[in-house]
Amino acid sequence: MKKKMAILLSAVMVLTFALAACGGGGNADLSDSKYVGTWVCNSVSLGDASEDFSGASWTMTLNGDGTGTLVATDESGAEEEVQNITWEPTNEGLKTKGDTKLKFEDEDGGIETKMLGVELHFVRAEDAAAADTADDQAAAANGAAFAYTGDDPVQAAVYQYLIEKIAPNYDSPEGAVCIPVVQLVDEDIDDDDPEADVKGDFWVYNYVIEGDTLKCVSGGNYAGKMDLVKSGEGYTVTEFEQVADGGSFEPTARDIFEEHYDAFMKVNSDEKTRESLRQQNLVEYVKANGLNVTKYQDEGWDPVDLAL
Repeated sequence: MKKKMAILLSAVMVLTFALAACGGGGNADLSDSKYVGTWVCNSVSLGDASEDFSGASWTMTLNGDGTGTLVATDESGAEEEVQNITWEPTNEGLKTKGDTKLKFEDEDGGIETKMLGVELHFVRAEDAAAADTADDQAAAANGAAFAYTGDDPVQAAVYQYLIEKIAPNYDSPEGAVCIPVVQLVDEDIDDDDPEADVKGDFWVYNYVIEGDTLKCVSGGNYAGKMDLVKSGEGYTVTEFEQVADGGSFEPTARDIFEEHYDAFMKVNSDEKTRESLRQQNLVEYVKANGLNVTKYQDEGWDPVDLAL
């Protein structure tokens, strides 16, 4: 199928310039048309088969006076030739006139034409660039786990446990990153004892990047007690006793936190402090990975600007 697609695309490229070779000048005032601007072909399809392009194989520029240009490139991206065209809007989209008879219809946020049975889908150049930027950011974030940057080895172990053991329990999209929030309520740590335990309020947030926004796609609260063992200069979590949900929340929380129950409840109900810590971690992640992200957003809520 790929070979057949390549042959058809070569034929379409030849046809494009055979049609465009005699384009004339325009004299209409189309400056207010929504189609004025530069468009790039981002995908082609033949029946159920389709291929995406990392760069434009066709670039079409439509001017406000009814003139324009059509540029075709080969697979290497080398410019083949620039041809002049004329165009006008239609009820369904637009068409090129004269010897360049191509009809474009509005489709999926762009415009689409068909030649030799091959559909070519065009989007605005700025939209294609924004999509490429978003893809690059998502690729940069994919596999780049959040890294605790503080100097507390216990918190480092807790963050690692939440990221590696809790976050994967969610069916999150590929490339999602877990950026937790850790609030310790009590620590039982002795430098001379390799075993330790901490009690705290732990939140897991999984995000994907969409444009300039980290969108939270899943997460939850995992309060409780973690047992740790010293390993070299750091710690490893060996067991996690969690506070239960629903009607069992209070009795299990009292059992786990004991005399620190009131302190835990105060931390658990302090959404303002938790959101502040959450934003701090998000800012660290964005800066560490050089992302063009400026805000984060929970499902059903407005985006929140990050203090970058």
